[in-house]
Amino acid sequence: MTLSIWLGVLGVLAGALAAACFRGRLGKPERYWLVGLAATGPAWIIALMVLLGGISGENPDKGMKALLALSTAGGLLGVIATEFCVRWIKAQTATAPPVVYWFLGTVALLPSWGFLLWKVS
Repeated sequence: MTLSIWLGVLGVLAGALAAACFRGRLGKPERYWLVGLAATGPAWIIALMVLLGGISGENPDKGMKALLALSTAGGLLGVIATEFCVRWIKAQTATAPPVVYWFLGTVALLPSWGFLLWKVS
C-alpha cells in the first residue's frame, strides 16, 4: 500500500507541475481535468490491484467482493460528478482558472482511493 501512497503523492506533484507548465497551452478546460485525473489514477489502480490480489487467493474473503464493487462504483461516481462540475463551471463562467479544473480531476478518485487504503491496510 505504501507504493500506492507514494505514487499518489508523486502523481499529484507531477500533475501540478504539468498544469503549471502548460498553463494556457492545453486549451480546453477538460484537458486540465484529465491531467488532474491522471495524477491520482495510477495510485488508485494499484490499490485496486492489491484488493484484487486478496480476492483471488485460496480463501477469499466474501466481503472483499463487495468492497471491490463499492470502490469501483465510487471511483466511477467521482469521475462522473467532477466531469459534470467541469462542464457546469465552463458553461457558467468563461474565466475560471485552469487550476480549478485540475483540482476537480485530482479529487475525482480521492474518496474511492482513500476508502481502499483504509479498508485494505
